[in-house]
Order: sequence, then C-alpha cells, then structure tokens
Amino acid sequence: MKKELKYGFFSFLLIVTFVLYGGTFLQTASASSDTFLSSLDPLDSEGFYASEWDSSTPFADSSGKSISNSIGFGKEYIGTSYAKYQLENKNFKTFQGKITLDSKWLKGDYGKTTVAFYSDDRLLYEKALTSTTPSANLKVSLPKSIEYFYVIVRQEAGGKGPHGVIIQEGKFLNSGSYLNTPETVYDSALTVKADPKSSYYSDTEESPTGFKDINGNLITKGISFLRPYGTGGGEYATFDIKDAGYTQFETKLSLDADYIKGDYGRTIVGIYADDYLLYEKELTPKTSVQTMKTNIPKGTNQFTLVTKQLGGSKGVHGVIFIDPVFKTVGTPITVPYTISPMTVTGNSSSYFQEGGIYNTDESSIPQYSNRSLATTGMIFNQGYSGQMYASYNMSDTDVNFFKAKLSVDSRYINGDYGTSVIKIYANDQIIYSNTLTKKTGVIDLNLKLPPHLNTFKIVTDQKAGTKGDLRVTLGNPVFQKMPTSANLAAKQISVVNNYNKADTVTVKSLAKGDKVKVYNTKGQLLATSAAAAKDSVTVSINQLGTGKGTVLVSRITGSKLESDKTSAAYGAEVKPAVSSAVVTKNVTVVNNRGKDDVITVKGLSKNDIAKVYDSKGKLLATSKPAAKDSVVMYVKQLGTAKGTVLVSRTSINKLESSKTSVNYAAEPSVSTKLVSSQVKVVNNRNKNDIVTVNKLAKGEKVKVYNAKGQLLATSDGAAKDTVTVSIKQLGSGKGTVLVSRISPSKLESDKVSVNYNAE
Repeated sequence: MKKELKYGFFSFLLIVTFVLYGGTFLQTASASSDTFLSSLDPLDSEGFYASEWDSSTPFADSSGKSISNSIGFGKEYIGTSYAKYQLENKNFKTFQGKITLDSKWLKGDYGKTTVAFYSDDRLLYEKALTSTTPSANLKVSLPKSIEYFYVIVRQEAGGKGPHGVIIQEGKFLNSGSYLNTPETVYDSALTVKADPKSSYYSDTEESPTGFKDINGNLITKGISFLRPYGTGGGEYATFDIKDAGYTQFETKLSLDADYIKGDYGRTIVGIYADDYLLYEKELTPKTSVQTMKTNIPKGTNQFTLVTKQLGGSKGVHGVIFIDPVFKTVGTPITVPYTISPMTVTGNSSSYFQEGGIYNTDESSIPQYSNRSLATTGMIFNQGYSGQMYASYNMSDTDVNFFKAKLSVDSRYINGDYGTSVIKIYANDQIIYSNTLTKKTGVIDLNLKLPPHLNTFKIVTDQKAGTKGDLRVTLGNPVFQKMPTSANLAAKQISVVNNYNKADTVTVKSLAKGDKVKVYNTKGQLLATSAAAAKDSVTVSINQLGTGKGTVLVSRITGSKLESDKTSAAYGAEVKPAVSSAVVTKNVTVVNNRGKDDVITVKGLSKNDIAKVYDSKGKLLATSKPAAKDSVVMYVKQLGTAKGTVLVSRTSINKLESSKTSVNYAAEPSVSTKLVSSQVKVVNNRNKNDIVTVNKLAKGEKVKVYNAKGQLLATSDGAAKDTVTVSIKQLGSGKGTVLVSRISPSKLESDKVSVNYNAE
C-alpha cells in the first residue's frame, strides 16, 4: 500500500503540471528524442516501483551496484506485475536496456521469474531470469505503428518470496530500423476474448500466478485448459471472428509442467474453423513445446481451441496455448464447405454417443485401435449383440463427401469382444460395408455421396463375445462439399478385349496428371491408372472375359473428387489366325561339346519370333524379332546324346504356330590321342624342320605346338596314313613339341609330348 500512495502522489503532481502549463511535460515527452522509460508515466500498472523500492531501499543490479534511470517490479507483489505506456505518435524505432534481478533478493529460494516486453499484442522479447542468469541486455526493434508498450513480469514466489526485477536504463531510441511487420492486424486471443460459455478456460489476465510450459518456464501471455477436479473430458474456447478478416492463427502449445509427473492420462488438442479441423495433435509429457501456425479459412465465423482428455490416476494435464494471436497477412485460404454430423438433424439408437467440439463428457472421446485419440467422434457401444444406428436428414446440406477415421476402440479389444459389421447408407443405398475385428486397424473413410442426398445412415451389427461387444468409433467425421472431377465422355474411352493376353482400356483427351479408374458393372474396382504424363493413359487388366461386355470408367483430377462413372462397351475376344509352322529343313541344330548349343531358324518373315522347346514342351529359348529372314538362338546345353527339339514361329498379330520336331546329333567325340612312337621330328640346320606323323587314318589332321602350347602348324588331311608338317625353325638346340590328332567329325585329341635333338 505504501508504494501505491507514493506513486499516486507523483501522478497527482504530473496532472497538476499538465493542467497549469498546458501539458508542456507531455509535449516534451513526445518530442522526437531518445527517452528513458523511467521518465514516462505509465497509464496503468501493478507491482510497479519508480526509481527505488522505497526511501530506504534503492535499486541495485545483480552484482549489488546501485543504479538509476530504472523501474522495478515485484519484490513483495506475488503473481503478475506490469506497466502500460502510451507510445502513439512517438515514432520510436528501438527499445534498449538491461533487465536484472536485484542482488538483495537473489541468494536463496526466490522462485521463478519471467520478464516480457510487448508492443500492443506483439511479443517483442521474453526472458526467464534465475540466480545463475540474473541479468540480460536487450535491444529490440519496435513496429512503426505502436499504441501501447507493456512490461510484464510473471513471478512464482519461492520459500523466501519473489525476486525484485529491475528494468535498468530502459530507453526508447529514434535510431535503428522499425520492426518489419507484414501483418495488417495482429491481435492476441486474449484481446479478442473467448465466448463466456467456454469450458474450463482461463487466461493469464484472469490468473494471478500464470502458467508454465513443459520446461517449467512461466508464461507471460497464454490460455490454459485445466479441469479443477482432475476428471477427464473436453475443454474448449470459442472466439467469434466473423467479419474480422483474420487469415492466420499462431501459438505455441505445451503441457503445464505442474501436471506431468505421474499418471495424468492422455491429451489431444484440436483447432477448428467452424466444423473444419485445422490442426490436431496428441501431447504427452515427452512432447516439447510446439510452435503452431495455421491459416484461417475465408468466411470463418467461430474459431475454437479444443482439448479432449482421458484422466489418469493423478487427474488430467494442464494444456497451455502460449502467446496465441490472430493475424491478417496474405490471402485467406478457401476450404471445402464442412459440416459435422453433430450439427445435422438426426436420430439414433440408445447407447450411441456423439462427441462434438463442445462435448465435455469423457466417455464420448474417441480412441482408435492404435490408442491414439480424436477430438470429435461417433461411438457405437451396445454392450451386447444387436444393431445400432445413427441417421441424419441431409436434404438441406448440399454435400457430396463424407470422411472419417474408422476403428474399433482399443479399450475393448483385449479379450473376446466378438465382431462388428458396419454399413453406411446414402439415400438407402449401401456405399460402404466392412466387418471389424480386434485386429482391424485405423481405416480412412473417404466416401463420395450421391447427388441430391436426402438421408445418411450408419448401422452397426455387433456380435458380442464373452466380454461384451466391439465398440465402433468414427473419429473426426464430417460431411463436405468438394469439387468434383469432370465426367468422361464415352468417345474418350477405348476398350480392347484381347485374346490370351491382358486387355487394355485407353482414355484420351485428359489433362496432365489426371488418373482413371476402371470398374466392372458390379462396381468392383479392376484397375487404377498412373497419372497421365500427357493427355492419355492406358490401363492393363488381366482379363475382362471372352464375351462382349461393359466397363465403368471414372476420372480423378488433382485433389478433386472422383467423377461419376461412364459406361464403355467392348466386343468379344477375336481369336487371331495361327502362324505358319516352321519347316524342318529350315532348322539347324548344332550340339556343341563344352559350349552353348546353337539353333538357327531360316525361312522366316521380318519380325517373326521363334521359340525352342525340349521334347517335353519346356521352353528353352525365345528369339528376338527377325531382322530379315532368320534368327539364331543359344541353349546352354541340349545334352551329350542325340535328341529332338520342338520349334515354333509367331508372326505379327497371329497366334504361335504348332511346334515342328527337329532331330539333332549327339555331341562329337574326341579324337584318339597319338603315341610318341608315331611322331618323328627332324631338327634341320639352315632349312625347315620336319614333323612326320604316321599310322593315321585317311583324312586325319595333326596340329603341332611348342612346349608353351603355341600353335606352330596344322597339316592337311592325310591322303593315306602319313602326314608331314614343315616348320620354319624349331631352334638350334634340343627341345619338345606337342602334337594332336583331329579325326573327321571328331574333336581334337589331347596333345602328346615328343622330344627332338639339337641341329
């Protein structure tokens, strides 16, 4: 109270001076000059001290040095201290100074302290001060248009009370550069203010002690969701931003450090523009502070922050939105018209639960089979066998799309909970059906709705097990009005019903990136194309059938919905003519020993393909298309003995011919090895050397090699029983040659070694 009387008297003197002298002091303060913060009169303050703590307690920095041109906060005031200054038309560009804890309240437990500076609703600087980091220099740029400047100090007292915080020689400067602020509007969510009906909501303007982030740092501006009794459920804050023109929302998300040690259950956060989900994330004690920025759709009326929590043994988490702001920057985004089933007129069975944005009941929080949560949902929980339903009148909605995440509830899968069948109807026609078990994962439902939708109904048929029924959950269900891809014209579609190979569907006159889907007449998907690289795509289908028929073809353009299906007829398969058979005499088979066997086929037409099979019909080789009138194929080994191969021909646009049988001989045998006594070598001087081999059969040849295996000479075929080979020079000294025999139709023999004398 003493410091408030002192400060009140100082304010009174300022008012008298202003009245008597025409406001000369204030005029001087607004002049274009550097100005100490301590020389300005705050419009409003709390826990504020000017120049000294009191007449006997001057300011001192963290090192104990006395300081002037300073202001102080805290000391005995626990919670939030602040000072508000009017800077409109001052034209200051920069604020600089030093923040420090007074050394008199530094040693010992003086709790936590965070200091922040704001330009209107814009956070310029924020710093947590501690006994180990008791001071910091600062210099920040100011926005060009600024009305109010705030110093805010958040404190949590320790065992010895709170710190004393000093802004030392804080000064506004005309030098420097203005802060670059691309936004035309920048409003704190605390300024916009939440609807009074918001649930379990509080902000730092209402809380004297403020909140902490997950690291234990005090928050100077923020919103908190915290249930006082620790039970789970839903919390929300709704902001009416109709016609405000905001295009972005930005905040930081965190759990409060006071509610994370121990079992505080599970928490998910969602942000909605009317019924459109902009952001959703599950937070745990291991989740760091999350920076979150989202665009706000054009035409948004209600902007809502939502948390849904399953309580733990110690209660629930505290959820903090740190420095949440609405901004106007750039161009607003456009999103599909979206409406939640919870806002559509309908009726349902008993035990069916809707968990809307504003639902605060813990039992209505959806939980998927993977244990993740959703912020809104529909839950079918009979408890025993039987049917349940939820039906909606859609005649006034003009929607064409329904999406949700379908799952069974993970709280009801450990044990025998039976199975559940889900069917979804649009205008009394089934558009989706599935049997769910405890092994069913999370399914993304993306269902196109028929035009002129009147009724939408979800039915579950639950066959309970020994522990009850399998709860069915649809997380974040919404109806939407989505742009739809253009329908295909029948003339764009060409269907070829091939004989004995894949059938094809070709669609022309597409836009680049378009995809097509092909269905049978029962609506079963047969194939989906890749994105069109140019203006057409071709889809291959294993078999449409031998007879004539019809397929249904749709188009998908970008993110648009799939078009309606266009009917395209196709004819029956036409059996092509059979290719002419290969003539036996046109096939040559060489059965090689120790290397690939060779099959040559002649008498072909250009682009004919030949195939070789063994005698049992196993395919051995396929040729490339004939460049002229013949092809050559290689087979690793036909076998050592004689045998038979089957050879066929396939001509263009014709079926494969019948197989022609072609015999082949056994692999050739090896010639008999010579004995050294058959070979005579004469090493002549100054003339050719002679190798003579006798006791040969007519027509046999011999080859002569040096000792290194290099071929020296090959004879002609023996006219009778002897051949003579002339070699230019074997050398003057004695040595050795190697000699082999080649009998007609046989392979070369092994080499025999024969010595010879020196010249």
